[in-house]
Amino acid sequence: MLRSTWPVVGFRPDSRWDRGQDALDSTRSVAVGGGLKPPPTRATVWRGMIMDEFALAEDFQFDAQGFLMLRNVFDAERCRRYLEELERLFARKYDDPWLHDGVRGQTTVQISEGQRRINGLPLWTEVFDEVISFAPVVERLRRWMQHPQLVNTWAIEKTEGTPWGGWHRGLNPDDYTVRRGQIRTRMLNCVYFLTDNDEEDGCLTVVPGAHKSEIDLPMAEYRGRDLPGAVRVTGKAGDMVMFSETLLHTGATKSSSRQRTNLYFNYIDATYNPAMRELLAGNQGNVNHYVFPPAVRSRFDETQRELTEWMEWQRTAPASSG
Repeated sequence: MLRSTWPVVGFRPDSRWDRGQDALDSTRSVAVGGGLKPPPTRATVWRGMIMDEFALAEDFQFDAQGFLMLRNVFDAERCRRYLEELERLFARKYDDPWLHDGVRGQTTVQISEGQRRINGLPLWTEVFDEVISFAPVVERLRRWMQHPQLVNTWAIEKTEGTPWGGWHRGLNPDDYTVRRGQIRTRMLNCVYFLTDNDEEDGCLTVVPGAHKSEIDLPMAEYRGRDLPGAVRVTGKAGDMVMFSETLLHTGATKSSSRQRTNLYFNYIDATYNPAMRELLAGNQGNVNHYVFPPAVRSRFDETQRELTEWMEWQRTAPASSG
């Protein structure tokens, strides 16, 4: 059961996301039979909706912070298997033909100081298909989005010396709403830790509550340093974090020598058009990492097809014709 007092956000005085004092027991749930087994709760009626206290408290926490941690969602063997597959993918050569005629966009593999990234994971392997429909995440996606759809998948591997990232958000705060107790975010990112993410590992850094903030700071003055109220989001291999893309976030500087690798599965609401977003931004090539051709979607299970059905309506990308 939930504690008798309302759960509080677990920050330490040093502004580090506190693993030891998480606000909800959900953040310490363990994977059982492929999903999370939350503590027993009793049903609650909330504005005409039947919810259990566990889900209601999670909604409160996600709305207050803009993110939610889930602990131990992947076991060690699953993390090892994913890391091994990423090494295989990074070793391949990618031609990226959609960029040959001067079309702007990201290449499949991007190399920068102390970091490498690979985009469009299901285009190159079946291994990560199961992450698309990972049940504990999908249940929450469907609570917080009207009609969730997978838009972008990638992995980032950091080694020593990765510099501070830039503060950013995928959408503006007006793309996050709560009406009559119903959360709606038009973009939600799911980050799976395949290795430990400690403070020195270049971990995710966020400003809790900034998914609602309409205060414009002089962002140029905060290059390479914390925004007011910033905290480090840390965890162990197998943990994950879900956050609204209206939340201000970045990656911290990496000073450790060990490898840090995360998976990123980003979902949009079906009412949002990512292809037009990239067109207006002049990065038309990026849509080729988003849209899976029929040959890929044909291997998906029912839930995976439901979460990618927008791709049936987006058939102008060269990669979608196969």
